[in-house]
Amino acid sequence: MNGIRTHGLAFTNKLFIKILLCFLSLLVPIVIIGSFVYNDVKGLAERDVSQKLANNLVSSIQTIDLHLGMAHSTINNLLIGDIIQQHLRPYSELGDTGKMNMQLIVRAVGAHQNTYSSFIESIFLYIDKDKVYTGDGVIDFPIFFEKFYRSSEYDTGYWSEQLEKSDFFKLLPATVMKNYGNTGKRVIPSVTTRYINGELATMVTSLSLRAVEQNLRSHSIYNSTDYLVLDQYKDSIINDRVDDASIDLIRQEVTEPGQAEFLTVNGKRSLVILTGSEDLGWDYYSITPVASFSHESQRILDLLIWICISLMIIGIFFSFVFSVHLYNPIRNIHNILTRNELQDKAVYERRSNDELKMIGNRIYQLMNQNNEAVNQLNQYSNELLDHFFNTLINGNPAAQLGTTRQMLDKIGFQGGRYLCCCFMFQYKERFNSEIKKPERALIQDKLKNVLWGIMRQYVTCYTVKHEQNFYVCLIQLQSQEDRAQLNRALDNIKNTFAYDMVYCELTIGLGKVYDSVHDLGKSYNDALTVINRIDGDSSIQIVDAVDIRIEGTYYYSFPDQKKIVNVLRAGNREQLEAEVRDLIEMNVSRNVAYKYMGMLLVELMNTGIRYLNEKQMIRQKLLSLSEETALGGPLLNNELEERVGLLLEFYMRIIDESEAGKIENRKTEAVVASITQYIELHFAKDIYLETIADEIGLSAKYISRLFKESTGVTISDYINGFRMDKAKQLLVNTDMKITDIAEQVGINSRTTFLRVFKKHEGLSPTDYRNARPAGQKHD
Repeated sequence: MNGIRTHGLAFTNKLFIKILLCFLSLLVPIVIIGSFVYNDVKGLAERDVSQKLANNLVSSIQTIDLHLGMAHSTINNLLIGDIIQQHLRPYSELGDTGKMNMQLIVRAVGAHQNTYSSFIESIFLYIDKDKVYTGDGVIDFPIFFEKFYRSSEYDTGYWSEQLEKSDFFKLLPATVMKNYGNTGKRVIPSVTTRYINGELATMVTSLSLRAVEQNLRSHSIYNSTDYLVLDQYKDSIINDRVDDASIDLIRQEVTEPGQAEFLTVNGKRSLVILTGSEDLGWDYYSITPVASFSHESQRILDLLIWICISLMIIGIFFSFVFSVHLYNPIRNIHNILTRNELQDKAVYERRSNDELKMIGNRIYQLMNQNNEAVNQLNQYSNELLDHFFNTLINGNPAAQLGTTRQMLDKIGFQGGRYLCCCFMFQYKERFNSEIKKPERALIQDKLKNVLWGIMRQYVTCYTVKHEQNFYVCLIQLQSQEDRAQLNRALDNIKNTFAYDMVYCELTIGLGKVYDSVHDLGKSYNDALTVINRIDGDSSIQIVDAVDIRIEGTYYYSFPDQKKIVNVLRAGNREQLEAEVRDLIEMNVSRNVAYKYMGMLLVELMNTGIRYLNEKQMIRQKLLSLSEETALGGPLLNNELEERVGLLLEFYMRIIDESEAGKIENRKTEAVVASITQYIELHFAKDIYLETIADEIGLSAKYISRLFKESTGVTISDYINGFRMDKAKQLLVNTDMKITDIAEQVGINSRTTFLRVFKKHEGLSPTDYRNARPAGQKHD
């Protein structure tokens, strides 16, 4: 090197040592910062994966519960169906005709089993100890349980005993069911025993544990995730390779639904998440090895190590070079590290023969890699924000508090009050005819960014695409000035889209303002409600829920239900339509939230279905599956009148069917009316069947049977229903104590009142009162 002696320089030249130490000192902040980044990314990844796995497990369980609930409902319908009710009798009581009709029962059982064959392993039915009805045929009782349905836990004697017990429904512990040609299948038997034609009949449904496990496995995010399921008796019914010691550890450490813990399972550090099933009482555990999702943080660690190794090699090499050529190399390195990326690129192109070009290229490459990583992280973060806020406005529980705070801090939501602003676009035919399909897709794809870009110029907000052509802007208000800024933002929106109204209509709905971000779901529901109350033909309309009191429940009392049923029974079409529309109009006039209007229509449909069951009419003949799905689904925008029309068509078909074979019985109506009138006048006192019978002048047994046949409910159930309706009014409209309310409605025992109320409403009186929104307790 120009005559300079280089041999042994690395060991004798003090400048080399000093420069090398300077280079190596760069490793200290890199290692420190890298460690913090590694730990932060690792923690964020673990929290994110924990939330994803928990959501995935909840979704899988909801799918399982939905299928099992529908299967259970369908099977219950089998028991109350016409075929079972008409033809199921003890074998000894069957004549020739009855024995010929046994195949009708077989076909009915087979049809219901095929409907849910993926989750139901087998269905069978018996009413005596002679015959068992299955989907494949009628089998002798002893032969069936000895050869076709053999189980070590439940022998033939056990199934014989079920005919002596009246259990509406019970779920048995898991067992292995064997029959010809297989080694056994693990199932959960469910037993329903009820009276049919005066005899106890037992229906047994075997839930396939293999189907449950396959459902969990098919929805799994990671193939390495194992599952552990404990039944209501805390016994293991599904176990993916988890040893006994690990099961005991999981039971001790993970006890609360939604809890996530890192434990050593089968010798591997794993993330264990617990979620419970309210319908079955089972505990579901997902067990995912940390190695399955630690790749991102491991890559960062590997990158950190390689950067350190590279810097050490580069430091040794350039320390030697700097020692020989001091000034120019140091100046060149300074220029490379201080110039921006574009300047650096130009320098490298001009100095293609520079001996330090390798260093500049490497630094430039690392900067590009860092920018790409930042862009990917921002994109991923936006997806998390969309999911987080969609979850909030749907009314689902928010994520963990730490994650919630991170999400809010990222978009500047710090304190203040919150509201939802909904934008609903309705495109005209001209939009589809004059604008090409690719351009239409581009416009619809960019609408979210356009709306968000305008709104955030004025207020702190975040915009998500909630449905097709429906956008929700979540807004934070710190002061009164922010509300004025929001009005300016909406004016700007109107001006921006003013020239586009030849292609579409825009409706903007503002929800009420709430103090907590977790109440954004309420504000969203407010906005949706006022949007669907709007009338007029303006192309751009803005409606605000601030001056409207929106009810958080629908109004459909027990007397209202009886009115609908009585008009159906009377066959008065005009009065029926008037009652339904008056009920709808009453709820609309009270500003019942839009989603609760959908629930009201579902309850009205269920009233008709219950009437069909009472009159033993064929449900599928009067209400198709598509119509039932349409009436039972969520109420979409501007769909209320269409749903009401569909409901009235269903009711009119019921009247048509009833009129064909209807025989008026004035005496029965008079007796029932006298009974209901007496109950409504004396419900606050002790009411006995004998007292009512004496008042009417008929026998107690006669009026009991007459009332049940006419109304479908017993006199006792009617009394309790009427009392509970009065109790709900007192809970909502007064601050009376629970004990006083119980006495007011004629129940002197607080314990009896609590039991009857929870049976009718599904929750305690205190929970029912607290479920009412603030300010609605004294209507």
